[in-house]
Amino acid sequence: MKLVVHWVTGALFLAILSGCVSPQLYVSTPPEQTEPIKTIALAPNGGVLADAVGFELMKYGYGVFDTAQVSSLMVRVNLSEIEISEPQNLLKLKNNGIDGVLQIRTVAGYDGRPQSASVKIISTATGRIVVGATWQNGRHGRQGSMADQDARVDVAVAARQITKGLADAIRGQQH
Repeated sequence: MKLVVHWVTGALFLAILSGCVSPQLYVSTPPEQTEPIKTIALAPNGGVLADAVGFELMKYGYGVFDTAQVSSLMVRVNLSEIEISEPQNLLKLKNNGIDGVLQIRTVAGYDGRPQSASVKIISTATGRIVVGATWQNGRHGRQGSMADQDARVDVAVAARQITKGLADAIRGQQH
């Protein structure tokens, strides 16, 4: 009987632990050193999370071109959002003082907080991805429960987590 009770208690403990996950960030960089990134443009379709990451990047010393500035520049050099990633168009951005373009795609969660994000910084000099990252919000227990609400973070916290990962990866690539 004791064996069964311990097994059930252990299984319940594992189920509780496996249901609790804090926000996760996974960052990837190419194995070789990349060109210096000092100024970053926020792609116009990045939304609130891209803006928040842009504000955080300034704290790390990066020059940031916000979405309005980038949209204005795109009009001036006759580009659409779809064309921004083409090599000849990235060079137009490079000629205007931009080293990298930050693109963020976000999936909203059931509670209006971000559920997940895919992030990349593309070099305007080479068109290659300098840093790529995926971020996933935390979860605990049943969706919508008080425990789940406590495990999930808002846009500001997500932006801080993502930015720290991006900045660390960029610095690691350039040394």
